[in-house]
Order: sequence, then structure tokens, then C-alpha cells
Amino acid sequence: MIVWITSYPKSGNTWVRAFLSAYLYTSDGKFNFNLLDKIKEFPEHNIINKFMNKNDFHNLKEVSKHWIRVQEFINLNNKLTFFKTHSSLCDINGNMFTDSNNTLVFIHIVRDPRNVILSTSNHFGITQEDSFKIITNKNYIIYPEINNQILPATLISSWDNHYSSWKGVKSVSKIIIKYEDLIKNTKETFGEIINFLSRHAKIKYNKEKLINSIDTTQFDNLKKHEDKYGFNMGQKNKFFHLGKQNDWKKLLDPKIDSKINKQFKFEMSELGYI
Repeated sequence: MIVWITSYPKSGNTWVRAFLSAYLYTSDGKFNFNLLDKIKEFPEHNIINKFMNKNDFHNLKEVSKHWIRVQEFINLNNKLTFFKTHSSLCDINGNMFTDSNNTLVFIHIVRDPRNVILSTSNHFGITQEDSFKIITNKNYIIYPEINNQILPATLISSWDNHYSSWKGVKSVSKIIIKYEDLIKNTKETFGEIINFLSRHAKIKYNKEKLINSIDTTQFDNLKKHEDKYGFNMGQKNKFFHLGKQNDWKKLLDPKIDSKINKQFKFEMSELGYI
């Protein structure tokens, strides 16, 4: 069965993925970047390519026809499989992104949209206004291409739609984690994730591994690796940019701040962001 690590882009998914890859796939919890391959991004192009022509990877309607088929194929091994995704929990022409038959649980990371705007601006090298347009676009689709390799299209949707789509799931167990809690209460919040997983799978809480996994996936360690070796996720600028220094209170245009508060008032109030 599949365990999803879900989030809107630039919300901490890679950090959680790095932590879990260290905790789950090492004996001591010490992270290295090769471990990221243990938790791939869905739709995973090498698998979905078995079901469709890769020339159609940027045709979202065509890709959506194979979401469930690919997951059923993955689950034939009867093993626990972790996947990262930025997809909203959507339905395209009756094709659901996933379902309770293929999903064990999911971990959803949500981040203050004002900081998402700042990170998105850096990622793509665009203005805050253009970032605002992206995260308020209900039809926002990404067409990934890394190292000249076309990857399957993904429907992200707007920040509020994305959050609500995963939050609203009642058919499977979930845990919703705020990025801000990962920053402020790192050990407790990652511990909460492990305890959640332990209730649904054969994953044991190990304090030493937890601490090692946290220590070796600190932002500064990830940033140093990117500075030395690079880290290509299709971004224009550095992927690991400011970390906790990415503060909308200091860096966000007040006009954008006002617009985003109005646009996402309900969800931001619910999450305690305003």
C-alpha cells in the first residue's frame, strides 16, 4: 500500500522526504542524498511509461487515465511504498488521483501561503505578483522537464484547493503537519509523524534514529550539499534558498500580503496563520 507525502510546492515536502528516507532506509538514521531515490515522486515516469507513451507525458488528461492503474501495479508487491507528490487530490474526467484501495495513509504538509509566494518567486525567478497568480490559479498545472527529460504533468491547482482536497479525505487516515511546526518544534513534530506511521505500519519509534535523521537533514546541511554538488529540481535559482529566514513579514510586498489574506481568509484562519 502507498503512503503519500503530499504538499503544495515549496512547502517542506523535500525536507520530510529526506527525513523519512534517512529514518526508514538506514540502520542509524544518517541521511545522504542517494536516499532520496528511495522515495520517488508520483507519477513516477519509469513506471507510468509502462502504461503510456512518454511523448504524452504533458497531456494531463492522458496521464490521469493511468493514475490508478499504476498504483494497482505498484501495490502488487504487497509492500509499503512511500511516494512524494505535489498533486491535488483531483478528479479528471472521472479519473481519481488515488483512492482508499491503493492508499494506506498520507502525510500532508501545509505552509503559510505568504512564504510559499516568496519561495516560489525564488524557485522560478519570477516576481511576487506572478507567484501570487500561480498559487491562486485553480487550473495551475506543472509540466516538469529535468535534464531534458519530460516528466508527467501534475495538476497542482490553487493553494486553498490543494489543501482542502487532501484535508477533506475521510476514507483513509491522515496527519496534517504545518511547516512552521517543523521549524519551531522539529523533534516533536517529526516524532509525531513517526508515531502516526507506527500506528498503521511496522515502523517503530527509535529515539536515536529520530535525532540522527533530524540532525543530518538540517537545512544548512542540505544547502551545503547543493552548493557543492548541485540539486536539480527544475528550479532557476538555488533550491535550498533561505530556510527559516524566508520570512514574509520582512520580505513580502504589503499589497500581496493584503491580497493573499483576502483570497485565502478561511483556510488561513483555520490554520492559525491570521
